[in-house]
Amino acid sequence: MPADGKRKDEELLARSSFEETVYEEDIEALEKAIKADPLSGALWYQKGVAFRKLERYDKALAALVKATELEPDNASAWRTLGAVHCQLGAHEEAVRACEKSIALDPANARTWILRGFAKHHLRDYEKSVESYARAIELDPLGAEGRKAWNNRGAALDNLRRHEEAIEAYEEAILIDPFDIYAWNNEGVAMGALSRHEEAVRCFRMALEIEPSYATAWKNLGIALESLGRLEEADKAMSRARELGLN
Repeated sequence: MPADGKRKDEELLARSSFEETVYEEDIEALEKAIKADPLSGALWYQKGVAFRKLERYDKALAALVKATELEPDNASAWRTLGAVHCQLGAHEEAVRACEKSIALDPANARTWILRGFAKHHLRDYEKSVESYARAIELDPLGAEGRKAWNNRGAALDNLRRHEEAIEAYEEAILIDPFDIYAWNNEGVAMGALSRHEEAVRCFRMALEIEPSYATAWKNLGIALESLGRLEEADKAMSRARELGLN
């Protein structure tokens, strides 16, 4: 089975601050408010947040750029702009936006996670690890700390520091034993060290929590094949394909 079947999962900065549903009427209301007060950075920021929630990232980008022009001291606007840049694949710009936000609010763990994510995708894994370490310092036992531990592990894996990566995933699991991404990623790191039985255990833990997690099924197949358990491997790979992963 090709090694590129394995995948480590990172978590982009969640949109947890914007969980409320956004409707077209909300956009229309913001447009009217901006027409009445076009120099309000707060309104442009809200517009950017709304478009991001709707996954209309180009429009979110334009609104957030305007927001940061009008209110350059708005750390949240810079952070959200960084997230949108990431979602558009513009990771250099994302780093610059994050660093603007960090200069204004250095104690925000979410911004450090986002910077780490962007650095990872620029293959600057050392800086990615450093960013996640800072996020962990700021929120060691919370939701952001869990994301940071998981993403730190993925960066360490890319540096071939697999033992450290496993330690990072285990820290994420201590915070949230139901974190399927950390279980999957720990399995990938175990496989990289030829610890295939332990990898199988990790993938099975992920699948016990989320039976439709296609990546874990594929990775389980790879680990089982490495152990010579070909019939079980075929079944796992078939399940991954049924779930849409080739």
